Amino acid sequence: MSKVRLEVSTYGIDEALQGFSSDPFVSAGNLAVYTGLRIPPVLPSDTGPMSRPRYLFNLASVKFLSGIRVLGMRQGVTLGMDANLGTPPLRPIEQFVQTPTFRFVDGNISWHLMIDRENRVEKKPATDASNWTFLQSTSPSMLYQTFTNTKINPQGAPLEYMVGLTAYSPPAFSQIGDAVAGLGNIHDLRYPWDSASVWRDLGDGGLFIDGGGRLTLYASVLQTNPATRGSPSHTMTNISSSNLPEESFLQDYSVAGPGEVQLGPIYWRIMGALIVETDA
Repeated sequence: MSKVRLEVSTYGIDEALQGFSSDPFVSAGNLAVYTGLRIPPVLPSDTGPMSRPRYLFNLASVKFLSGIRVLGMRQGVTLGMDANLGTPPLRPIEQFVQTPTFRFVDGNISWHLMIDRENRVEKKPATDASNWTFLQSTSPSMLYQTFTNTKINPQGAPLEYMVGLTAYSPPAFSQIGDAVAGLGNIHDLRYPWDSASVWRDLGDGGLFIDGGGRLTLYASVLQTNPATRGSPSHTMTNISSSNLPEESFLQDYSVAGPGEVQLGPIYWRIMGALIVETDA
């Protein structure tokens, strides 16, 4: 039996596209999409990281019936903010996180390579929307257990999942499967998005998983709140953008907003990819 190698990666709707097309395949009924999934800001009722819900994302997923070989994977996340500070149109400024161990003092990301042997199919409610899925999905999505959104259609589904979210709880983590090869809970960017060796990151033979199931790369995001996370007691003027690119970005783009509320970069976009070999 012949084998096929493929890469599955994250794509999703992006409110910053302002209704424009994203590629020549966008047509009636198909939404404009871009690389990665947008990460919502903290909820309006945010009272700090101890009570803040973690946002759960399915970044890439592959079903297989008779074994799969994992050759490599990618992790990517950007920092960003609206340069227009909430005045339309949205004008995002983004920068890739480059330091493998970067995280905010009040926010972080964990990554989870998991396998679901049961291939559970959930009955999908009318509140599902583009890249917004109840409990589990087979394509890139932000996953939810419960939510409230102020911008919804007549069926109660969000128009754009990252806009208008006021309450959220993720699915129970026990529902998403079992860890794979010690990669069920990692906290660093050990498989960079722009790696030139990603198709052989897990060795020449890759990692073979027998049987059937669904292989998924998840990410759990504790979003940061620039209004409450604090700032250095003095301005650092000699930060090197090459040595500390994320800290330089935070310093350059943190500003005082309406009512002197501090505005600044947050986790903006997240993406992942799986490079696998399966039976054709």
